Amino acid sequence: MNNVIDHLMWGVPDLGEGIAEAGRLFGVTATPGGAHPGLGTRNALVGLADGRYLEIIAPDPAQSLAGTFGAALADLSHPALVTWALGNRELSATAKLLGAAGLKVRGPVRTRRTTPTGERLEWDLLFAGGHAFGALFPFFIDWRDCRHPSLSLVSAGSLEALSIECPYAAELGALLGEVDLPLLVVEGDEPSLRATIETAHGPVVLESAPATVGLRFG
Repeated sequence: MNNVIDHLMWGVPDLGEGIAEAGRLFGVTATPGGAHPGLGTRNALVGLADGRYLEIIAPDPAQSLAGTFGAALADLSHPALVTWALGNRELSATAKLLGAAGLKVRGPVRTRRTTPTGERLEWDLLFAGGHAFGALFPFFIDWRDCRHPSLSLVSAGSLEALSIECPYAAELGALLGEVDLPLLVVEGDEPSLRATIETAHGPVVLESAPATVGLRFG
């Protein structure tokens, strides 16, 4: 698999408050992204070095939230890492590999949004279920012919490390294989996801919460 970390998903109950918190942590203003029709969400983006970004994702008050991912985000008490994405240009082949490993695969799924400037973005997503890792296991994204979002964002810093703690660390590590930066997968009773981002003002650590580890995106 093409294990290139594409972006981190940081869930917040309110987008305005999430943008303000990101400004406090990173010293930059997040760029409004747009709404995700049918998911009950909208987002804003913060650039990271090496073609990555942080997605601030929140409920979209303009959509019906009943039964959507946005409804789950609305219940969060504070911002927290939700999950992460691996960039992949061969989703069909990856789906076969994950299926052969015993996972339940959904996709590729075509997804779209329109930016505040009117740019139409379309990309494909691949999700894997049938495992005990919840949101600790990434989803996969192919931006197709779209310009990658990171190219138009001011960088807030660089993603230096991503660490995962869970009771089945060896199994998760084997499924993930090698990625393009230090990824630490360790055994532990309390599942968690932690990202260390080096900024001009020092390191910023973003962490999951019990409520987000159990979420299913996709």
